[in-house]
Amino acid sequence: MDLKEKMISSKEIYRGHILDLFVDKVSLPNGKESTREVIRHCKASAVLAMDEEGNIILEEQYRYPFDTILKEIPAGKCDKDEDPKDTALRELEEECGYRANKIEYLGVIYPTVAYTDEKIYIYLATELKKTHQHLDDGESLTYKFIPFKELVRLAKEGEIQDGKTLAAITFYLAKNY
Repeated sequence: MDLKEKMISSKEIYRGHILDLFVDKVSLPNGKESTREVIRHCKASAVLAMDEEGNIILEEQYRYPFDTILKEIPAGKCDKDEDPKDTALRELEEECGYRANKIEYLGVIYPTVAYTDEKIYIYLATELKKTHQHLDDGESLTYKFIPFKELVRLAKEGEIQDGKTLAAITFYLAKNY
C-alpha cells in the first residue's frame, strides 16, 4: 500500500525569522482530501561536548514556550547554506566558549514529526580548548561540566526533558554499547 500523501496546494500563512507556517491541501492514499498545517523550519545542530575526563557541557536556559529553565546541550540554528557540522562548532564556541579539535557526527533527529520539518543534526565534540563565550543578543544561559554518568542519571530521573539532549545521550550510548 502506498502511504504517501500528495500535495495539491500550499498557502503560506506566516513568514518568520526561523520558521514559516503553511496550510497545505493534500490527497490521501485512500483518495480523499485533507489539510496539513506545516511549520517549515531551518535546520539546526546540537553538540555533545566532552572533555578528556568524560565530562559533558550541560547548559541551563530559560525556554519561553514552557516558561521554565531547561537543561540541554549546546545547540542552534544553521545559517543559510551553513554545514550543520560548522553550526555545531560555532554554537559550542558562542554559547560556552570552547573550540573542539575533533567533531564526529552522531545522528539526526526529527523532533516533532506531526507538524514541522525541523531537523537537528547531533555531533560529539572532543579535544576541547577554552576560548571565550560570546552569546547572541538576547541569549542568556549558564553552563557547567558534569560527568556523562550524571547526565544519564538526570535523564533517567526525568530532569532532562529536552529532546535533542535525550537523543544525544541515546546516540552516544548506542555508539559505545
